[in-house]
Amino acid sequence: MQTILGNLLVGRARPRRSGKRLVPLPDGDKIVLFETPPRRSDGQERIALLLHGLGGCHRSAYMERMAHRLSGLGWRVFRMELRAAGAGIKLARRLYNAACSDDVRAVVEYLATAFPTVPLAVAGYSLGGSIALKYAGELGAQAPAALRAVATLAPPIDLVRCCELLARYPLYDTYYRHHLVRHVEQHQRHFPDLPRVDFPPGMTLRQFDEIYTAPRGGYADALDYYRRASSQRWVAHIHVPTFILTSRDDPFIAVAPFEELTPPPAVELHITEHGGHVGFLGPDGAGGIRWAETQLVNWLQKQVASRPVC
Repeated sequence: MQTILGNLLVGRARPRRSGKRLVPLPDGDKIVLFETPPRRSDGQERIALLLHGLGGCHRSAYMERMAHRLSGLGWRVFRMELRAAGAGIKLARRLYNAACSDDVRAVVEYLATAFPTVPLAVAGYSLGGSIALKYAGELGAQAPAALRAVATLAPPIDLVRCCELLARYPLYDTYYRHHLVRHVEQHQRHFPDLPRVDFPPGMTLRQFDEIYTAPRGGYADALDYYRRASSQRWVAHIHVPTFILTSRDDPFIAVAPFEELTPPPAVELHITEHGGHVGFLGPDGAGGIRWAETQLVNWLQKQVASRPVC
């Protein structure tokens, strides 16, 4: 119920009209960023980079709500289209997957160069959250000075167990598989020179990864992709202040991998009894019902100091 209502109750908040930036990647692909300037200024510049989940884009309701809330608090917000997602489908020959932390690294470096004295935070939802954790773990103690915080909501840190859990819910499995197949078919029309993939009817999400994601990403098979792309093993290496929020009743995200973690000092891990997948509906103490989003906003506000980046 939390999962379904959280998705249906999109809310009315919309960010101000955004500017658009293109970030070049080493292989010639480009990442699209949608920029929302602060709605007010308190003299304390800060930047938030938002990452969407599987099947999402910059126009996903949770991305728009968070951009609206943060910009109202004086943040400059960038909503990132993961590679070839949304408006970026014509600008990248490769599609994003759970391992694309290098793309986040490239975008953070771009923003740190464009705004050299402004502190920055990364916030990721679902798959975007796992990518953010992988990025933070790969940085280890070598994080750029601008990066002050990483916040994640319902990240699938163990893709093997998350895929097994999702397979128990055929409706959700079919929903994601249908979206991904349609996305690939649209992408193939923009890049007809790429090898074409024909998908069998009635396949599962696991079979999609076996047929498309794994071979296109250079993995032996879906299981190899899941194991190597999962962020669980990277959490222990995180030095940047990091916030993780998940729930025990999430139908997609296995809770056991979180219970097995021994978080390092920089990582705050919160497991709630209820919340579903990116739902977490409940009084937020400020007159709203998006309890988890308020937790993320409040935590980011505390972590990102106003002092300039040296």
